[in-house]
Amino acid sequence: MTLTKEQWKQQWVDDYLDLYNYALALGDKEWQTEIEALLRRQEYAYDDTVREWTKEQLWTQFNTINYKMMELFTLMRKSSSNEEESAIRDLIWQLKLQRMDLAKQIKELC
Repeated sequence: MTLTKEQWKQQWVDDYLDLYNYALALGDKEWQTEIEALLRRQEYAYDDTVREWTKEQLWTQFNTINYKMMELFTLMRKSSSNEEESAIRDLIWQLKLQRMDLAKQIKELC
């Protein structure tokens, strides 16, 4: 189930209020203070979560491209013809361009 931004925020606040009540029941003042600080920043929580999720997705794509490139380099070493090697080089080049674009996007999020 996908939540809207407002539903997500409400669930986030509810979850942290539950944790706050638990910390209160335990008498853990330090934890209560930490949770209070998080609740004061709640308007940023959604954006922070989306940014982290996006960054994880970009890293996954980046790593997938690296794996594909390694496979292509292996194929290129085993290649028996210049045409095949040239085609593989073209594929590797396209992957490098994609990887550079992903690296730029990741850097912007960091």
